[in-house]
Amino acid sequence: MKEPSVKRALVLAILGAVLIAGVLVLRQTGMLRSAQSRANEEFALSERAHHEGDFEAAMRHMQNAVKLDPRFVEAREGLAAMLEQHKGLDAAIAEYQRAIKEDPQNEARYCYRIAKIYFVNRQWEPALQWLRRAEKLQPDDFHVQRMIGFCLERQGKWKEAEQHWSALLQNNGNDRRTACFATSAPATAWPARLQRR
Repeated sequence: MKEPSVKRALVLAILGAVLIAGVLVLRQTGMLRSAQSRANEEFALSERAHHEGDFEAAMRHMQNAVKLDPRFVEAREGLAAMLEQHKGLDAAIAEYQRAIKEDPQNEARYCYRIAKIYFVNRQWEPALQWLRRAEKLQPDDFHVQRMIGFCLERQGKWKEAEQHWSALLQNNGNDRRTACFATSAPATAWPARLQRR
């Protein structure tokens, strides 16, 4: 008869082999992949379906990507873009508002995206409100600052627009993106330039 320690060692070796084989099978079938990995795969499937013109599959895969990884910014933006294209402005904005709740570390980016939707649809005041919210979170974001200036101009708020552009130039005069505004028209010409629009 075998010693108990040899028996135990043999049983443990067999259990270990079964466990390793099980893990390998689960890994190959994809069941042990991380949520982020599965979200990336869903994102890729969504892009493929979108390019093939299958909107419903693209939407379903993008929604799956967001469910698997709520902090997957590109998936959120892709989902919102599809919603805007196929279901309208309100659906896209609702998705970004949901994103702000589920992924608050990217709130400024989502606020900017909402503002951009309103801006493209020529709704200047709501765009400006969302830009101001983004500005509080990231005051040095050039894109936010530039769009604030444009919103003020589009609303005919010339004095406020001039003050905004002047402050932007004063604070960021060495930034090449900001310098473009300085070279296009001197600060003293802004009110006249703005009023011609």
